[in-house]
Amino acid sequence: MIYINMFSFFISLILSYIGLPMINKMLINSNTLCENYKGEKIPMSLGLLFVFVQSITINLIRIGFNLTGNITDLYLYSYIFMGLVGLLDDLIGDKKVKGLKGHIKSFFKGTLTTGAIKAGIGFFISLYISILISKDIWEILVNTFVIALFTNLINLFDLRPGRAIKVFIIISLIFVFTNINKNYNYIIYSLYGLILPYMSLDFKAKAMMGDVGSNIIGLTLGIVCAVTYSFIGKLIILFLLIGIHILAEKISFSKVIDKNPILKYIDSIGR
Repeated sequence: MIYINMFSFFISLILSYIGLPMINKMLINSNTLCENYKGEKIPMSLGLLFVFVQSITINLIRIGFNLTGNITDLYLYSYIFMGLVGLLDDLIGDKKVKGLKGHIKSFFKGTLTTGAIKAGIGFFISLYISILISKDIWEILVNTFVIALFTNLINLFDLRPGRAIKVFIIISLIFVFTNINKNYNYIIYSLYGLILPYMSLDFKAKAMMGDVGSNIIGLTLGIVCAVTYSFIGKLIILFLLIGIHILAEKISFSKVIDKNPILKYIDSIGR
């Protein structure tokens, strides 16, 4: 599997280096910009790069190594679909409505937000995948919520330059070294190659991946987790995810990070 991992990394790396300046320029020319946390206008939704590169890389891997199976197909379909929903939220989303709870409240008050659409589609995708890959009803439930909560997790941390990327790298490295099924690690390695050229822009607050980027790398973590860990392992991860999402509704992760010297140092790396 090491050959597949390295191949996926380098293919994504090459494609990302080629595509990054093109898509970045396209977003600037079309005035697809937003304010960063400093109030500066920068390109948003550069996560479009992730959609294109990952889709091409995974398909090349399938052809080059003759990989077949419905899990890879499910991943690609859901990845592209979630990217589309994330892009919708980036472009026309109501930024005044905050948090998952806020979007759900708006929905039940009769106001449909792109955040609610994203949450609903994300849950549907998670349930659909889980039904097809799970052995019983309990595994369906656990896999559904693991994938759904991971899809939203990276977005929770995408509030400062580079933070979401660092969270993804930390979690994905834990997966690579601790999961019991290494057959799908190439999906993570392809994302490593993909984000490497992008990191400098993100860390320096020169561009944002947007929801289109954070949602699909979160979805990737969820699907990889669902197919590479034991039931008990996934159950433990699910409880951690639930805890993080509950905390996100009650506290500011940015304030917690700023008050902790170690977390603040990690958060500032690369800026």
